[in-house]
Amino acid sequence: MVVRFLLFMVFWIFTSVAYAADFRVTFINPGGSSGFWGEVSKTMSAAAADLNIDLEILNADRQPYGMEERLQLRLEQGNLPDYFILVNEYQAAARLVQLLDGKPSKVLFLLNNLTRKQKAILELRNIDLRKIIASVVPDNETAGYEMAFSLFENERLLHPDRKKIRLLALTGDTSTPAGLLRETGMQRAVADNSDVDLIHAIPVNWNEETAYARARDVLARTPVDIVWSANDAIAFGARKAVEETGLKAGADVLFAGLNWSKRAMDAIQRREMTMSHGGHFFAGAWAIVMLRDHFYRISAGEVYVDVRFKMSPITADNVALYLENLGDGNWDKIDFSRFCKTRNGRSNYDFSATAILEAAASTQ
Repeated sequence: MVVRFLLFMVFWIFTSVAYAADFRVTFINPGGSSGFWGEVSKTMSAAAADLNIDLEILNADRQPYGMEERLQLRLEQGNLPDYFILVNEYQAAARLVQLLDGKPSKVLFLLNNLTRKQKAILELRNIDLRKIIASVVPDNETAGYEMAFSLFENERLLHPDRKKIRLLALTGDTSTPAGLLRETGMQRAVADNSDVDLIHAIPVNWNEETAYARARDVLARTPVDIVWSANDAIAFGARKAVEETGLKAGADVLFAGLNWSKRAMDAIQRREMTMSHGGHFFAGAWAIVMLRDHFYRISAGEVYVDVRFKMSPITADNVALYLENLGDGNWDKIDFSRFCKTRNGRSNYDFSATAILEAAASTQ
């Protein structure tokens, strides 16, 4: 009996060590388990499983002060992770950095980094920013430009005799860096195309129902030819308002969005949207890849790593390829370890759409 007990204890200790995670990460998710932020969490979880990382996800569900409340509760629990992943949604992350001041955990910023103004204010308050070791942020301005240009180009092909193109822009909000940069790209595209009139640029708080209401109000006052939307959900809210007037999406009014959502891919196949830019929900996985490389870094000391990656457009020309390889939303099939520099020996990260497609196709 004693021998059996000792053997059990040896087996228990062995299996505990064998399955112990290399390190621990906590993600303060500004959203929830569905929609765009749900996809971010899913890619992050898939990468953590591939790389033997203990991942904890705390959802703020887009509630005011939700991220701060989740972080405060987590700090009170103690036994802090090696890393926190934070998002500067609504420029609320400066307070999160303040809460972490003096704590041992390192920080990576995902999708929305601190602004220069926020960093300057934190430094004036003697907040140590050296704990921020990395960021991974997409090129939102280029995406905003390309979405707008896609609309202009398709509208000219559809209505070659139209002298002026009437554009309605439905933006995200007035503070989140990603949304502001997408809007900057759209405004730059308008400035580059003299036949485009920007009728309105209206923030809709990333919300489909708000987008529907605002678009309905605009359509009651003035006709619109194209709708630029800061994300796919906004595009679908505007489309509902357009269709209620008896107009047809993809024929009478054109739409472009961003997020690579399944709904958008289906709409692109039906020619009801010109484009869905994106792929940036994979940044959840890229954050884990970068933290794994930081944890196992070869050189001593801290080197801040700022990764900017290009998003990619899905259009009628390539939507079938994306649906074939990524349409099932099964991110567990991708081996994210292949993207680690400490595994593949590369000097730079390749977080491109081509690399994602190759990784997904290799599993089939």
